[in-house]
Amino acid sequence: MIDGQLTSKCRHVAAPALLGLLVVAFSACAGGGGGDEDSGSAATTAAETTSAAPAVTSSGPATPAATNTDIDALRRAGGTATAAIPGSTLISIETERDGRWEVQVVAADGTEHEMDISSYGATVTVGPTAKTEDEADKAKHRERVQAAQVDYRAAADKILAEVPNGTITELNLDSNNGTTVWEADVADSSQTKHEVTIDAGSGQVLHNTTGR
Repeated sequence: MIDGQLTSKCRHVAAPALLGLLVVAFSACAGGGGGDEDSGSAATTAAETTSAAPAVTSSGPATPAATNTDIDALRRAGGTATAAIPGSTLISIETERDGRWEVQVVAADGTEHEMDISSYGATVTVGPTAKTEDEADKAKHRERVQAAQVDYRAAADKILAEVPNGTITELNLDSNNGTTVWEADVADSSQTKHEVTIDAGSGQVLHNTTGR
């Protein structure tokens, strides 16, 4: 009788215990499945976020826009040339097909020097080279320079006032019928060629002729 009672009690105790184990096992299985689903969702979200992010590329520093104009380059080239021969005076400047400037200056003693300047106008690329001349030629150079009260910068300004929006391709200090003059070749905005002559003493425009 006692054995029967004990067996009945064990059955009553074991049943709830077994039920509890089944609940725990079921919960663990359910939780594990949810974790896999959550992990998959997280991985998918991360992948989507990564693919949605814009690609970052490095193109280096931006190149500044060019602000150079023909007259600015002419002035720079003239300044670079006269600085190369201290105390000199510019008597000729001409732009070549490759963009460089061919410049001639006269030193204080009348010696003429030639050089090439970069297209931007800041660097001497060839020269300066002194021309071999006799004293008579040097005296003529000095006389011409002394007669020019208008330098190449002021001459260029007067020429461009005469031919608005023009491009000076050549500018020379010369003598014309006993008058010291600046002579310039200028292309206007329609590419019409102008030959402009300015009195280097007074700055007066003497001629402005056109031709293709």
